[in-house]
Amino acid sequence: KQWYQRRVAITAGGAELEHVSEINPEIKLELARMLDQPCRGGKGWRELANELGYQYEIKARVGGDDAYLISPTVSLLNRWQFTNTATVENLLKSLHSIERSDCACLLETKYNVILIECLTTV
Repeated sequence: KQWYQRRVAITAGGAELEHVSEINPEIKLELARMLDQPCRGGKGWRELANELGYQYEIKARVGGDDAYLISPTVSLLNRWQFTNTATVENLLKSLHSIERSDCACLLETKYNVILIECLTTV
């Protein structure tokens, strides 16, 4: 019998990067630019939210006279970071699952991520 195991080892400047809260805010903003307004027919923050287990839409907030929008992607990641599943590994898996390898590649490149895929027999 064979089974497929995907392991993710992550290093960032020699230190392990495991939790989503450790992602640089500038990288989150780059992800937001890619996911907030996906290309025509592309999958974005809503699909990522579903993949991460959120069944609702995160609404943009508007604030007083200084009306501004908070990125739904950044809001999603900020909320998700308080769950016990908010690992970079799970984020990468979710991005690949919604076919956004471009976003996964951003994290992989910026943080020198090593994806190890192995087929193991039992």
